[in-house]
Amino acid sequence: MKVLYFGDPRGALALIERGIPPAGLVHGRRGGPGQRALARRLKALDPLPRWTRPDLDDPAVLAALAGLAPDLIVAAFYPRRIPKPVLDLAPGINVHPSDLPRWRGPDPCTWAIRSGDAATALCVHRLTEGLDEGDILVREPIAIGPRATSGSLAERLEARGAALIAEVAARLAAGEEIEARPQIGAPTWAPLIDDDDWEIDWTAPAAEVDREVRAAAPDPGAFTGLGDELLVILRGAPVPAGRFAALPPGNPFVTGGRFHIRCGAGGAYRLDRVRLGRRALTGRALAALFV
Repeated sequence: MKVLYFGDPRGALALIERGIPPAGLVHGRRGGPGQRALARRLKALDPLPRWTRPDLDDPAVLAALAGLAPDLIVAAFYPRRIPKPVLDLAPGINVHPSDLPRWRGPDPCTWAIRSGDAATALCVHRLTEGLDEGDILVREPIAIGPRATSGSLAERLEARGAALIAEVAARLAAGEEIEARPQIGAPTWAPLIDDDDWEIDWTAPAAEVDREVRAAAPDPGAFTGLGDELLVILRGAPVPAGRFAALPPGNPFVTGGRFHIRCGAGGAYRLDRVRLGRRALTGRALAALFV
């Protein structure tokens, strides 16, 4: 089976390790996890046609891809929509890091954490013109974990997703017929969130603030103001406000050598790692500045 691959290095590497070297590679970014290992493996496959972030609407690019005569298109975390003329070259499959149709779109891990989802899934689905709307071939449930961040969840799902789509491609290459099931239910969407939209609302309950911090971590980070400086909160935890419960939401306090900010609904948020202006600080170091 001749596979045309779109996406991150780990997916291409997983295909090669399963005995399915791609006939062509379309990289969605420069580098990425697995790039060095992939480069070593590609030396034995040269000359392998490769493109990095090409204009897929360019007739010359389309002609070059068509010249590969692929039997299957495999996409794993490719950051752009693949246009119909390319999809018409061969049937295609994609892996998406959410429990489709929940969190279609480019930022599903962030939205899953922000919304308090306890679990998600990896879905290998058919590639279609619509965004993440194709029928599902394989669904693998994934527990999120109570302290997961957007970054840590994305890393887990991208690593496992690369292996999973290679497994599915290998099954298809072996002639196995995999039943495709339509997505069930109304979709929810996971658009990219602007950096300026991560300002913390301290009137929200501490558990909600915690989800906001974890959803924005490690980048760009949820933020608030502290004096005249920007305070970016990278890690913390919701705690009882105790004797500081009478403080209005948004007010900081130090207790037990730790820095806290009062939240809504009687709680508080303990700051464990922050950026104050350009300085990276632990929560204890921040507390020491105010004692």
